[in-house]
Amino acid sequence: MVQLYFHTNDPSKRKAVKWLAEHGIDLHQRNIENDPLSEAEIMHLFSLSLDGTDELISKRSKDTKALNMDPDKMTIKQLTNAISTTPHILKNPIIFDKHKLVTGFDLEKIGMFVPKKLRKLELSSLFAKLNPAKGNGNHIKLA
Repeated sequence: MVQLYFHTNDPSKRKAVKWLAEHGIDLHQRNIENDPLSEAEIMHLFSLSLDGTDELISKRSKDTKALNMDPDKMTIKQLTNAISTTPHILKNPIIFDKHKLVTGFDLEKIGMFVPKKLRKLELSSLFAKLNPAKGNGNHIKLA
């Protein structure tokens, strides 16, 4: 199951939910403003992040700026406390499963949540559309 944490119902969150639904991906959504993250959940997000805090913290957020914080100079404990009290410093949405994490809505990255079998089927379907002669058994022989 894919988890989607959000703090604002903005266009990227809505696009991500729509895209995941269109691809039949089982999704659990959670508004982290109404249901704050625990320290363990925040640490889990950090463990999934390939780029550390850069992937999770929105440095351009007005909340991040208002806190006058530099995530690169903070301890994990300080960051965890800041996220717990001010979830708007996180990028929106955060989409993850057991092994992968993506923030925001990025078509190239969100595809990683489509199971491998479905990705292969979609690719085969795309190739069939691009080359219909091969897909229907009507092969053209060149002399």
